[in-house]
Amino acid sequence: MDTIEPQEKPDTYFAPARRASTGEVADMHRRVLTDHMLSSLLDALPDYVLILNRERQLVAANTRLLDAFGITSVEEVLGKRPGELIGCMFSSEGPSGCGTDPHCSVCGAVMSILESQDRVARSCHECRITLNRDGGISLDLEVISNPATVDGIPVTVCILRDIGDQKRRTILERVFFHDVINTAGGIHGIASMLVENQGLSPEKESEYKGWMVHLSNRLIDEINHHRKLLAAEKGEFKPELGMVDVVELLREVHALYVNHDIVAGRHLVLGTVTPCTIESDVQILRRILGNLVKNALEATPRDGTVTLSCLEDGDRVTFAVTNPGVMPTEVQLQIFQRSFSTKKGTGRGIGTYSVRLFGERYLKGNVDFSSDEHGGTTFRVSIPKHFT
Repeated sequence: MDTIEPQEKPDTYFAPARRASTGEVADMHRRVLTDHMLSSLLDALPDYVLILNRERQLVAANTRLLDAFGITSVEEVLGKRPGELIGCMFSSEGPSGCGTDPHCSVCGAVMSILESQDRVARSCHECRITLNRDGGISLDLEVISNPATVDGIPVTVCILRDIGDQKRRTILERVFFHDVINTAGGIHGIASMLVENQGLSPEKESEYKGWMVHLSNRLIDEINHHRKLLAAEKGEFKPELGMVDVVELLREVHALYVNHDIVAGRHLVLGTVTPCTIESDVQILRRILGNLVKNALEATPRDGTVTLSCLEDGDRVTFAVTNPGVMPTEVQLQIFQRSFSTKKGTGRGIGTYSVRLFGERYLKGNVDFSSDEHGGTTFRVSIPKHFT
């Protein structure tokens, strides 16, 4: 009887795996140092600059980059690839390091470097990188790769430009120019109707006033959440802890969205919910679940069903939001990255990013998902019952 040999793990899922030897890297480093024009240019540029060999390994870097990432000397990181150097959370996941994990196939830094090497031309891509330190903080970078030669040997000059402030400003503008101004406009419209229609019945006047209170609360909630998000990214957010009734929380989230405009012919149902009480920040939990429910409803076709549930497992509880859709592989690989959105042109790119940021960094939980044809897409937020 023939035996089936197990498949060997590939060296890479994307970029070439081969690395130059330590000796080859050291020799290239010495050649860069003797190229006075190139070595002078390194520290003259205001951005982070790396000189890479054909294997995408570092042979030189400017002082600005070393200082930004707490590296004492360039000798510490010679031979490392960009993701390994700055601490990308996926740099150690691939079988051969940075560039070889499936997530690397959507990495703008890897694509920029490979395109520049293949075409022997300038290549520019935006790149979102989540670090494996500082609570998983994300960077938004513009990566510009240029071909050059050192002593007749081709290298890649890779410039990393931090565009995080620009991205934050864009997101802030979308929040204020879309959500906030729309809500403020609704408040103004109702207020105008109350002023202009003095003969309204008491019932109608009470209804309009109720809508003003509701819209005002929504406006304040949106502004406060964005303020909390900015504080969370800086490491300055402090959870407001209290005892949370899980059944009551899920009923609130369900009631908030079951008649929302976003439902539009879809169904939002409560699945299995284990009655229990946990210690956490109820406002952040409500926001996390609300983001996941909104995303699920937007991804669900008409007549489809989104299910909100929660199960207790020992000293943890796991909230889950399930919809029948399946995310494309490209989306799955980037779903938790800041500034990434599936809604081109209108998305803000902070929904699932903020879910993981608050859920893991501040509620001490774990956020993950599964997405396939059999089970649809489920996002899970598992947090401890007791905050210690």
